[in-house]
Amino acid sequence: MFSLSIILALYLTCLASAEEKINQNKNLSPLVIVPGLGQSRLEYRFRNEGPSAPFRPIWLEKDLIEQNKSLYLDDLKIFYNPETDEYSSSDHVEVRPQEYGGVNGFTILDPKYPETDRFITLVKNLENIGYSVGTSLFGAPYDFRITGPTNAKKFNVFADLQKLIEKAYEMNNRKKVFVFGHSYGCVLTKHFLSTYVSQQWKKQYIDSFISVNGPYGGVAEGLAFIASYRKWVVPGISVEESYNSAKFSAPIQWLLPNKYGYDIENDVILEIPSLNVKITPKNMSWVFKSTGRLDQLKAMNNVKDLRDQLNPPHVKSYVFICTGTDTEGSDVFGDGDNSVSVQSLRVPHLWVNEQEEPVIIKEYTGADHSGILKDGRFWVEVKKILLGGQENDDNIDNNEKEL
Repeated sequence: MFSLSIILALYLTCLASAEEKINQNKNLSPLVIVPGLGQSRLEYRFRNEGPSAPFRPIWLEKDLIEQNKSLYLDDLKIFYNPETDEYSSSDHVEVRPQEYGGVNGFTILDPKYPETDRFITLVKNLENIGYSVGTSLFGAPYDFRITGPTNAKKFNVFADLQKLIEKAYEMNNRKKVFVFGHSYGCVLTKHFLSTYVSQQWKKQYIDSFISVNGPYGGVAEGLAFIASYRKWVVPGISVEESYNSAKFSAPIQWLLPNKYGYDIENDVILEIPSLNVKITPKNMSWVFKSTGRLDQLKAMNNVKDLRDQLNPPHVKSYVFICTGTDTEGSDVFGDGDNSVSVQSLRVPHLWVNEQEEPVIIKEYTGADHSGILKDGRFWVEVKKILLGGQENDDNIDNNEKEL
């Protein structure tokens, strides 16, 4: 009898907890997550298999690399048209993001390898406060290899994102949507908000933009990846193979250092000791001109004007920044989040005077570029935002908050 009472009590407790979560979920505003560079799972099929053939995972699949590395790299090869600024896959394959609208397309890159997890902790935390995947929580993965500003507009990356936001809005009793970007996902989202949709549309559909370690001023390390042989993060890929895979990466061209994140004339972002040459953002083109890599030069120059445009998002923005870690940046190494320099991360301070909507900026030490997604302090702040715990936003100074 005693054990039956305990079981009944536990059942009622679980039932109450479930009901509370359901009720809480009804009050949540929907959330769409846009992951960073390399963080979307990709799937493929060969064109000669026909339109009914299933898609299979290709990024990231470490086992495929071990089985046939040359074939794997050929299937992921990027082609660039310098006249149209369009990027494409090899003709023999179709590549697309996995599970658009859900979260399995970005939470972990290769489920067989736990070290490729980035978003699992965040997604679990969101579910624990009542978010439900496909109902109030959505993901917008994309083919990061070829998604630059031109492809994003021409090949439906932004059109799909707009439809997803509108769907989230309609499914949640027309509650405005939070859009969450991490890393390159911030740059994509900001460009979407500032150039693709109207201010009227944003007022109807967008609650806020949550930006996490966005490299708005560019990334010095990007030049090193497309200019020279440099070890990639993927095990088993040589430096030469890394260069050939990255040299026409659309995001890297867009993320080269710009005038808002760097002193164009004086910040040294790359050194070539054998030639006694120091590269600054102003003379980056020399690297490609001097070696006859003219298509790469065009790829870099085709987005130069865009790189140097501030274009704030013109929506309420929560900006999270990590500092205090050695990062490749001005004078090669300086402060940042271990991937992006502090100058680049702090570009949103310039938005404050360029838009009417609030810009709330918070800085962290002790967390890095992706580690912030699992940081307990960060989750506390995000939870407050999503649950409406920032009632005093009007009293928050639009300056950085050290956490």
